[in-house]
Amino acid sequence: MVCVLFVAVQAIRVCFFGAGAEASALESALIQNMPSAGITLEGTVFKIEEKSKVTAVCLKDNAVSVSDQKIQEPTVMAYVRPEQTEKNEEYIRIGNRIRISGEAAVFDSARNPGNFDQRTYYARQGIHVLVWADRVEVISRETDRAAQFLSEVRSAWKDILVKHLGDYYGGTMSAVLLGDKAGLDAEMKKMYQKNGIGHLLAINSTRIEICVLCCYCL
Repeated sequence: MVCVLFVAVQAIRVCFFGAGAEASALESALIQNMPSAGITLEGTVFKIEEKSKVTAVCLKDNAVSVSDQKIQEPTVMAYVRPEQTEKNEEYIRIGNRIRISGEAAVFDSARNPGNFDQRTYYARQGIHVLVWADRVEVISRETDRAAQFLSEVRSAWKDILVKHLGDYYGGTMSAVLLGDKAGLDAEMKKMYQKNGIGHLLAINSTRIEICVLCCYCL
């Protein structure tokens, strides 16, 4: 019964989401011209995730300028270094409209069967391009308070887990409960991917966010 259910889920996933990842307009422009290029964009922050050395900022409704082309890109991920946000009066918050200049690149595809396919993984989230930010400017301080609250609660819970369980076990529990894989041990991450249970890291975090949002609304 379990096997039948698994096959059914996989069939639905392929039918509705597709087996491959179709390139976006910006990704196509980068592939045609060069693997990476200087870029300037304006977008609205909808997700912030702290990683080991950078902050991953996901932007939507992006107006992009690259290689003398003007492109509208729905979603972009930018890596921002800590010292770049410290220059601003406040940290970047969800809902802010920001301008970023930096180096853009496409995600890597799996080189061998069974390896982690970074391009497909992010494409299924609607993200096709990564920008390494050289300059960050907040041009609108408008904030999505509910989303920002959830992000801060998630970050606080991660700090508690790491404080009481240590980096290794705290990072693992943060990945399982909160979907924050920044502190997840590399070997542990490979084990999840190898055994085909990497999706648990995303599913559990979604449940946690729903519970927190319900409490916030009440």
